[in-house]
Amino acid sequence: MIKRYLINEIEDIWNQNNKISTWKKVESSVTKQLEDAGIVPKGLSAEILKVNISLEELEEREKITNHDVASFVDILQNKIQKNSEWVHYGLTSSDIVDTSNSLLIIESLDFLLIQIDKLIKTLKNLAIKEKDTKIIGRTHGVFAEITFLGNIFSNWLLEINRNRQRIVKAKENISVGKFSGAVGNYSILNQEIEERALSSLNLKPEFFASQIVSRDRYAEVIIAIGMLGSCFDRISQNLRGYQRSEVGEIFESFSKEQKGSSAMPHKKNPITSERVSGISRILRGYVITSLENISLWHERDISNSSVERIIFPDGFNLISFATIEMEKLFGNIQINHEKINSNIDLAKVSILTQACLSHLITKGVDRDEAYRFIQSQSFEFDDLDDYLTTLSKNFENVSIEELKSITNEILSEKTNENFEEKINSIV
Repeated sequence: MIKRYLINEIEDIWNQNNKISTWKKVESSVTKQLEDAGIVPKGLSAEILKVNISLEELEEREKITNHDVASFVDILQNKIQKNSEWVHYGLTSSDIVDTSNSLLIIESLDFLLIQIDKLIKTLKNLAIKEKDTKIIGRTHGVFAEITFLGNIFSNWLLEINRNRQRIVKAKENISVGKFSGAVGNYSILNQEIEERALSSLNLKPEFFASQIVSRDRYAEVIIAIGMLGSCFDRISQNLRGYQRSEVGEIFESFSKEQKGSSAMPHKKNPITSERVSGISRILRGYVITSLENISLWHERDISNSSVERIIFPDGFNLISFATIEMEKLFGNIQINHEKINSNIDLAKVSILTQACLSHLITKGVDRDEAYRFIQSQSFEFDDLDDYLTTLSKNFENVSIEELKSITNEILSEKTNENFEEKINSIV
């Protein structure tokens, strides 16, 4: 991951030194169970944890073996010496790598969930704060009807929360490992040893494993973070729309010394939203890649291996970065209530057409006749009073007073009833 988007906590999880430490932890967990079963001499599991293996010596050994786990085992045996023949007993490389990967993925998901919870809290507070703020709703980018800004924020909030639930489920399904050997048939170790060793790591066995943990579990994790990234993309695109000069309703914060353009001093660009949208494109690409990794030959091949060395550290860096950025964005967001109200005034005729149509229908007017007339008039009038007067004159039994009463109700300062009760029941 390039430094610009690197998250230190994720880097600490996925760097090569921590990978080596995790491999030692996993090796030791199996060895400890073998010790307890009287198969392996006592003390070997502790010795494995004590061995210091540097990244440099692992890479140097790999130049000879062309196999990173085999190099790891060779170094362990060379440094332990006494009883070293029992190191890696009954195991295959994937037992170590896949079980370790599960631990690294779980740790990354736990960090991500903390960041998501911070974002949810910030956005929920903002939604409650703006629950009664009326704003024009838009469909296809075109004026539709009035809604509440709190509702818009809450719609985003609930989507983030659903993605959180998907991530929790993915974490549950990746919380597995395996110590069942070369093709998963327990040819050396038994299921009891596996279950005890995995339990010490807070993992469950991958029953009926091949040589590996099945890659649909991996794909589920990448899909979950890819969906969260796409959720952020949707939110970001809408925030960019609100910040457009001709809309001007919601803005990203802009610091005193910040510059929006190297050439045009007036520019205040939605760079955070655009950055997050770009990151989401990479994450969606990783989704396709992770799905392709499911399809492997027979008990295994390693066409997935090079891919996973990239998509997991990079994917977790990117989604964590994006989540942190979104929380900062909403924590410092600027809402132009004056412009929101100005746009409502500008669009009064447009945002009342459905209410007027419904009223005419209740007065016995044919729906299509009413629709066609309102449609034609909505393109002709900017002044609301002139518009309502024309409607009342064209149809019998439709008074100007009734139409004004309806429109006044829609444009009034009424509150968003039961908002906090609803949102607190969900998030």
